[in-house]
Amino acid sequence: MPVFRPEDEIQIRELLDALERPVDLLVAHGPEEAPPLGAGDLDFGAETQRIAEAVAALSDNVTCRVEDEPNGFERYPAVAVLPEGEDVGIRYYGLPWGYELASLIGAVVEAGKRESSLAPESLEALAGLDRDLAIDVFVTPTCPHCPPAVLLAYRVALASPRVRAAAIEATEFPQLADEMEVWSVPRIVVNRVPQWDGAVRERVFVERILAPTFG
Repeated sequence: MPVFRPEDEIQIRELLDALERPVDLLVAHGPEEAPPLGAGDLDFGAETQRIAEAVAALSDNVTCRVEDEPNGFERYPAVAVLPEGEDVGIRYYGLPWGYELASLIGAVVEAGKRESSLAPESLEALAGLDRDLAIDVFVTPTCPHCPPAVLLAYRVALASPRVRAAAIEATEFPQLADEMEVWSVPRIVVNRVPQWDGAVRERVFVERILAPTFG
């Protein structure tokens, strides 16, 4: 069964045609947690790889490779988005399906830009960051509000070498979701401290993650 409908494939090709630099997708396989209830016989790792390979097949500027338990991954399956092969700390943990396909494709589009999509005032604020930040955005594939929150986190990570950003599919990692008090999504966690729920505007997002309580 194809990953994308023909009409969606056309739109994705158009988005990827605008990439200004190559992007590498690294699919990481490793020990997976017990599948969520109702998952049946779905192989999350294999399906994640299938989706990443399908995205790469739509553009000469996107490549996909697969590794078993590479360094820099906390859970599996996972996808790292690497602009020009560089690890800038962008991760998707879990299977990017449903609405979360938009998060993966959006990550590729953002990584393929040579200039940040963030507003100048956001870039100025991030330039003064004096500590490392890890932003986790907990998501589910049925949440239409999750991809905008994920993409904001990814844009921040692309703009600052002190920021790493990950989307985490909450139903695939229920123990971690419980620890981070994920009762609704998107749930934003900064340096393993739960912060807020819901998508917010860029200015608010940047202000909140730069609050002095993190560090």
